[in-house]
Amino acid sequence: MRIHNQVSGSRALALLACGICIWPFFLSAAIALAQDVFPHPALPTLTQANQVRHLTTDQAVQGYPVRIRGVVTDDVPSPDFFVQDSTAGVYVEGNKTKLFPHLLGDIVEVEGVTGPGKFAPVIRELSLHVIGKGTLPTARLYTFPEIANGELDSQRVQIRGIVRSAFVDRTSWHELTLAMNVASGGGHFRVRVPIDHEQDVSSWTDSEVLLEGVCGSLFNSERQLAGVLLYVPRLSFIKVEAAAKEVPVSALLRFSPDQGAGHRVRVRGVVAYQQPGSALFLSSAGKGLQVRTDQDTHVAPGDVVEVLGFPAVGESAPVLEDAVFRRVGHDEQPSPVELNLDVPWEKYDGAFVSTNARIVDHEERTDDTTTLLLQAPKGPLFNATFYGHDISHRLLTIPINSEVKLQGICLVRSGGLWELPESFRLLVRSPNDVVVLKAPSWWNLRHTLELLGITLAALLVLMLWVVVLGRRLRDQMEMMRQRLRSGAVLEERNRIARELHDTLEQELAGITMQLDLAVDCFQQAPQVAENAMEAARRMTRHSMREARRSVWDLRCHLLENGDLESALRQAVEPLKAGNTIAIEVRVSGQPARMAVPVEMNLLRIGQEAATNAVKHARASHITLDLQYAPEKVCLSITDDGCGFSLKESAFSGNGHFGLLDMRERAQSLGADLQIETKPGGGTRVEVEVGAGSKETKRAESKAHSYSGR
Repeated sequence: MRIHNQVSGSRALALLACGICIWPFFLSAAIALAQDVFPHPALPTLTQANQVRHLTTDQAVQGYPVRIRGVVTDDVPSPDFFVQDSTAGVYVEGNKTKLFPHLLGDIVEVEGVTGPGKFAPVIRELSLHVIGKGTLPTARLYTFPEIANGELDSQRVQIRGIVRSAFVDRTSWHELTLAMNVASGGGHFRVRVPIDHEQDVSSWTDSEVLLEGVCGSLFNSERQLAGVLLYVPRLSFIKVEAAAKEVPVSALLRFSPDQGAGHRVRVRGVVAYQQPGSALFLSSAGKGLQVRTDQDTHVAPGDVVEVLGFPAVGESAPVLEDAVFRRVGHDEQPSPVELNLDVPWEKYDGAFVSTNARIVDHEERTDDTTTLLLQAPKGPLFNATFYGHDISHRLLTIPINSEVKLQGICLVRSGGLWELPESFRLLVRSPNDVVVLKAPSWWNLRHTLELLGITLAALLVLMLWVVVLGRRLRDQMEMMRQRLRSGAVLEERNRIARELHDTLEQELAGITMQLDLAVDCFQQAPQVAENAMEAARRMTRHSMREARRSVWDLRCHLLENGDLESALRQAVEPLKAGNTIAIEVRVSGQPARMAVPVEMNLLRIGQEAATNAVKHARASHITLDLQYAPEKVCLSITDDGCGFSLKESAFSGNGHFGLLDMRERAQSLGADLQIETKPGGGTRVEVEVGAGSKETKRAESKAHSYSGR
């Protein structure tokens, strides 16, 4: 029990705390609701409608309390209504949460607050009490200019006018209404009358009526007056004062002072062109007539129609407005009238005409409308307008400066104080209404400029291509130069190595042998040692000259000063060491000079083979046999040295160029180097080349000091 009491006490404390927390919110909401429902106590209560109408917008927003007694002058649109007392009438915004019943003519007492309304100050209804039946205030007759400024908003008025159009409005109000457009005193205003059921209201059109109702206002979002709307309580408040008169077409085109202004006329004519839902152009009594109508009933050129419409002043000739029409037959299509610009242009306003012209320019719009700018022969510029994608696409293909014959509806525009014709334009019906008489020459300014532009663009592209190609060519040439430089450096390096091997190394080998001989004989045979030293000195000077020639000269000086036989003798002479080695050069056949590279390579092969025999094979007898034949030349070098094994030899090993160099030189001559040798059995080296062997780049690079020279 104690625990239960403690729990109950805790719950009570929690509920009390929650109530303490949330009661300020309920209090503030109640205060806000009271401020909305009940007016501020400091504001005075308004008891006359005139007091409400004289409030400014800022004052009306404050919600002045209102208590007014008056007569209901209009009870629609529900739940809103109009009430008028002895001072003025005012619009009442009905209570949407609680509907208070009231009828037209009831005397009521309205309680509420003021509101800004959408145009003039209004009363926001809080409660209403019907006191009894009353009498509607007397409505004074006004003209349209008197009600057009909005000062009579919410007041009962009378006004005369001619009904231009009438239809049943099912959407504007909750009630079904008859909507009218009434012309009066040079202006137009709208009318709304509640009706009980659907009915044919076309008979109201063209009626001259006396209307009695409450003057309302049409407005925009900025609370600015946009028009006048007359609230007529019942159909019984509309009085038809005159029936529509029938007027012949001649009276439309030639006005009579006895004819009543503003009434409809009946016109019969042949259709020349139709813009469905917008306009109809007729040919009647040899003249054109523009009919402005919202009716979209399709008619074709040549149909005979009967039109009812209101005469109005057009651009330069009368037109019919707010018209209705019906087809009554068919006739031949009207023939176009030749446009003569030497007569007053207003004669052709609305007429179906034809003329010749030259196309100056054309323009296509986004609404499938195309406009051609044309030049009349010895006349002004004018426009021709085409509607529809198909016709526009075809007409845009007609070249500029083409001479065409076109026909269409002529619309003349007047201006100035005296409304004189200033310009005209044509409405073209179909592509068949435009016929090309003469196409322009292809060589016109536009095509010339286009061709010039294409040529310049092509030249620019060609120049860019040449620049890019030149840049690529320069890059490739630079790469080739670098490769040639690298190849030349490598070739030059190999050449110098070979030349050093073929000349300096062999000379140095001879010098070394002479020095060795001098050392061996220095004690026993001083004279021999002295001779060896002198020979070494001569060989040293010869090696220095040969080194210079190997580096700087292209050809061997031995071949420059003699033939291949003498060059071979001089090349192997330094290899003899104190007559201990016998070197014999034999020549057979008829000697003949060959190409310099061939002789140079044969010389170097013989020199290299002899040097190898002296240096490596330790031969005592070497024979160089040079055989000339009519078709070939054969060089063989034979020694009695120690020989070697071909399988174990390396052509480029140990940094020596011997056998490898001889083989490369033979291959550069288009020949094979034949080597016969065995250990302890001597060596025979033979190369055979054609007597007419042609020079090649490979041979020349082997023979010359510098590649390509």
